[in-house]
Amino acid sequence: MIEKEKYINDLSPIQGVYSDFVFLKEYALVSIIRVQGINMDLLSMYQQDSLFDEYGAFLTQNVHYYPQTVSMSVPIKIGDYLRKWKKQYLRSMHDPNCPEKLRQLRASYLYEFQLKETNLEMAKKEHFIILKEKLKKGTVEFLEEAEKRLRQKTEEVKNSIHQVLEQYDGEEEVLSASEALKVLHQLLDYKMSIYE
Repeated sequence: MIEKEKYINDLSPIQGVYSDFVFLKEYALVSIIRVQGINMDLLSMYQQDSLFDEYGAFLTQNVHYYPQTVSMSVPIKIGDYLRKWKKQYLRSMHDPNCPEKLRQLRASYLYEFQLKETNLEMAKKEHFIILKEKLKKGTVEFLEEAEKRLRQKTEEVKNSIHQVLEQYDGEEEVLSASEALKVLHQLLDYKMSIYE
């Protein structure tokens, strides 16, 4: 018996995208909320205790939705910044009045910033709340019903976490399907995700 070749797509739990949600092969829709972190070092002990209590209340209020929380390092994209340096360097290469030392200095900065982007030194911590809604059956009717429930669930959880974070200037946003796919790519293959 010949063994069938396996591809990355065969191993991925993702089926595709439906109505700005990630659609899993297990017939479930996924929504991701990005939550801005809070610098705990800037809070007093009382504020820290209060924040932990409020977060505990948030989890208790939303436990029936089975939210998953994930914190991970995410590469900082400096592509626009690098493009500016490249343009500046290329302009200096074509400018006969530009001193050679200035060209070399610009080239060294460009090289250094490219190294920082690719060696993963530039990263930040991000926090996510992941919500899932399973379909009862694999039909369009049940897919639309699951979408409706997930939208309602996502909005309720987003408002609930907003109440916890608003006094600490925290922010939360529901990711689009393409942004959610990038987060999942970072979870699966961090090193290659910086090139997206």
